[in-house]
Amino acid sequence: MLTEQEAKPAVVTPSLQQWRSPSTFRGAPGEDPLKWLKEYDRVANFNKWDDMMCLANVYFFLDGTARQWYVNNEDALDSWEAFKNGLSGLFGDRQKYTRRAEEQLKCRAQRSGESTQSYIQSVLGLCQEVNPLMKEDEKSVTPNERCC
Repeated sequence: MLTEQEAKPAVVTPSLQQWRSPSTFRGAPGEDPLKWLKEYDRVANFNKWDDMMCLANVYFFLDGTARQWYVNNEDALDSWEAFKNGLSGLFGDRQKYTRRAEEQLKCRAQRSGESTQSYIQSVLGLCQEVNPLMKEDEKSVTPNERCC
């Protein structure tokens, strides 16, 4: 004979993964399209978007000059790869972003009230921007060695 507990059917609630949204890319001076594309790809991977869905959704995460560029070139942007190449080609100046990161890295000192971990992660992030293949012994978090 079944007990009350055994006779009750298991209630299974469907688990819906909450959808994530990337930040908005505007194409403003100083905005790095490669950083934004990396973030967008992370979100797309989490949301399980294939290349077709990436391209279909990207319009909603563009604004300003970047959105106008997309609208003007939508017919030519027939693949996710074409979009990424177009966006980074038009809005990306890798050398400029690298130079800016190098300058920030030279003068980066721990700020008043900034935790040591926050400072270290900031320096490591700048090292990544300067050279993604930078060797560990080239990364320095000692401000005196690099400071302006």
